[in-house]
Amino acid sequence: MRYVGSPLVAEGLALREAVTKCKELGLTRVRFESDCDQLIKALTSDYPMAVLYGIVSDIKSVALSFECISFSWISREKNSEADSLAKQALVTEVALMSSPNVCFIN
Repeated sequence: MRYVGSPLVAEGLALREAVTKCKELGLTRVRFESDCDQLIKALTSDYPMAVLYGIVSDIKSVALSFECISFSWISREKNSEADSLAKQALVTEVALMSSPNVCFIN
């Protein structure tokens, strides 16, 4: 998505997409891990941060369709592959946006 307000919101949106995709794939038992402590706390507490309220509500709503679901924090060192992929996607997006020959059609 373009024009996301903060890395925290970007993490939340990415997790919402992942949870939704797992539901579409028919998975019933899933575990989501993130190195974003604030996001995991928002999901596992009863009082999510205001900036994440709608995103967390969406995730929790979809989560009800799973037999078993968990959200856990892991260190960035243990999450290096996902972190690297996210950074590559960002670099690719920036390169596409700055290319004068790219045409977006809606």
